[in-house]
Amino acid sequence: MRRIAFVLALLAGWTILVLVAARVDVSAPFAAAEQRAFRGNDFTAVFGAASVVDDRLDVSAPGEGFTSLQSLHPSGIDAEQFPTLRYRFADFPRTLELSLVIRTADAPDDIAIALPWPGDRVQTFDLSRVPEWRGRIVEIGFAEFPTAQVVPPAQGFKPFAIVEAGLWSRSWRGDLAALATDWFGAWPWTQRSVHALGRDTDTPGAPMSLVLAVALAGIFAIVCAVLAFGRRARALATFGAIALAVAWLALDVVWQFGLWGRLETTRAVYAKLSWPEREHTVADTDLVALADRLRVMLRNEPQTARVLVYGDATSGFELLRFIWHVLPRNIGLIANANTAGDALPRDAIIVFLRSDAWRTNEGFRRMLSASERIATPATIHADGFDDEPIVAYRFRRGK
Repeated sequence: MRRIAFVLALLAGWTILVLVAARVDVSAPFAAAEQRAFRGNDFTAVFGAASVVDDRLDVSAPGEGFTSLQSLHPSGIDAEQFPTLRYRFADFPRTLELSLVIRTADAPDDIAIALPWPGDRVQTFDLSRVPEWRGRIVEIGFAEFPTAQVVPPAQGFKPFAIVEAGLWSRSWRGDLAALATDWFGAWPWTQRSVHALGRDTDTPGAPMSLVLAVALAGIFAIVCAVLAFGRRARALATFGAIALAVAWLALDVVWQFGLWGRLETTRAVYAKLSWPEREHTVADTDLVALADRLRVMLRNEPQTARVLVYGDATSGFELLRFIWHVLPRNIGLIANANTAGDALPRDAIIVFLRSDAWRTNEGFRRMLSASERIATPATIHADGFDDEPIVAYRFRRGK
């Protein structure tokens, strides 16, 4: 009887844990009472080229900036009434990310919501966690773009098709399916960290992380075992060891599956390339072009010249990537040179990356007043000299 009670308590506790993790509304029906279904051919290409084939929309080419967008204008969609999104694609490439794009009657600007990679199966996403999913929906669509920081933009697109999409009212089935997609769906590198402990873009109200759910399930199982068999029972130690091993193995399998999915993106880009081709195949081609331009600008400067980079409108990741592309030059961030408390070395090269601070910041203007602007003949023209994405000065004074 103790074993039967233990198994029943375990199943009941784990079931409640899953329901809580999925934020299931116990008052909702098991199946969605209301559904709005959209076939693939209901969507129209906004960016990129697409054609209708049977009930699907086949997307054959991207638009400007290697981005594709397909949308439709539904009627009578109240966001709070339909919090569950269902979508299915065919032949969706590993090299693209997917976002849901919406517009509401109160907010005419587009709102993009990151979605897990769709694969070839129906995926479910809980929109109730998204603060912008409110009011009357006047447009809904899907946007696809090359995976950031991993895929070269020109190599990201492959033809795919929208098969179907739909919006459901709140239901147990929808909430549980959304939890399964969140836990076991394939998220790109830019949406979930390598350790897979949770999405970087999590918002309040999102499903419980898989790691926390497994930890709580293990603790509950041990507590139930203590209550059923006693603290000194030999079976407790055996059961605890087995439970920890199974939990660890399950998490490792899920993490490995997620890592495998991300590596498939890398394989899709690099697998068919030779080693020399791989060396020159990068995702941030714009930064490579700017790094090449800087090398040309500094072609007459000694390799030992200190190069300091400033970019207030550029992310830290992009700044570091730019520095990496300029190596083996003696290059670093000007912020690090300033915080070190040392005077800037004489004849140091100050580089402004996508920044007008050299022209608008009074401190930089004073510092550069006696400095020499470095340029190549190609950049000296009246209509674009001051709008260059990269500007370099040779610093003449030591303070």
